[in-house]
Amino acid sequence: MTDERDVEREVSHAEPVPGSPDPERYYAELVSPVAGEGAVSVPALQEAMNHGARSSWRLVGLMNEPGGAGIILVWDQAGFISG
Repeated sequence: MTDERDVEREVSHAEPVPGSPDPERYYAELVSPVAGEGAVSVPALQEAMNHGARSSWRLVGLMNEPGGAGIILVWDQAGFISG
C-alpha cells in the first residue's frame, strides 16, 4: 500500500498552465502521470480528489487531457454546489 505522503509528492496542485487565466468559480486541475509512466496512477488520482475534498470543492467534470498528458478534473470552488 502506498503511503499518502509519498503520493502527495507525485501530485502537483494548483500548478497554473502558462498563459491560462486565473480560476474564478471553476478550477481545472491537470493530474499528470508520474515521470516514466504512461498513465495516471490511481493513488495520484485519489490524492487529487482528496485535495479537492479537503478544500470543500465539488468535482463537476473529468476528462482525458486532449494531448494525452493526464486527466483534467473540473472543480466547482464556490456557488450553490459547493456552498
